Amino acid sequence: MNILCFGDSNTFGISPVDGKRLSEIERWPTLLKQQLGTGFEVIEAGEPNRTLVNNPPFMGDKSGIKYLKPYLEAHTVDVVIIQLGTNDLKARFALSAIDIGKALEELILAIKAFYHCKTIPKIIIISPPKVHEVGSYKSIYAGAGKKVEQLSIEFKAAADRHTCEFLDCYLLIQSCKKEGIHLPVSEHRELANRLTPIIKKPPCIKHSDFNLLLRECIKMRN
Repeated sequence: MNILCFGDSNTFGISPVDGKRLSEIERWPTLLKQQLGTGFEVIEAGEPNRTLVNNPPFMGDKSGIKYLKPYLEAHTVDVVIIQLGTNDLKARFALSAIDIGKALEELILAIKAFYHCKTIPKIIIISPPKVHEVGSYKSIYAGAGKKVEQLSIEFKAAADRHTCEFLDCYLLIQSCKKEGIHLPVSEHRELANRLTPIIKKPPCIKHSDFNLLLRECIKMRN
């Protein structure tokens, strides 16, 4: 089983202590691979500063960002984990939680459209953790502390609408209170622990979802 971890600097594994990348025994995608064991491969696709809205992550090439579509084309993917949204909360973008939630929904739809009538990978949405407006991030993320809570609600709603799995990191995972946005090593470990049973859980397709997929396939064939 191939698992694609697509996200921002918290997927890449930036340390809140020194700003460097955490080692393979510290960041959550590689910890996840260790926990899952034989038969599971984890593809790391985290990129610092990646956003949902201003740099649409499915296609295109802006600010040196690597996008999602090339990964889907290059790999047979069984699970896609999306960890985005934190960078969209920067004050300079002036985006609402609803704006960011809509962009996530567009990304989910793009993933499903990419596979047409083929088997769609399990999609796991991770909402951003709390943002602490402190230090060098105080002005950059002004107002994000309150907005991120609403964002977790928007992300869950999008996940529910499109039958995706959802992990609420706003409630379950703690970003570094001194640094502001990045996860301490202990929280990378906790995130891997939380993801493991979600990945191993058998897929459950509702009857209504099956009928919807069937109708879409029939339309494409006609």
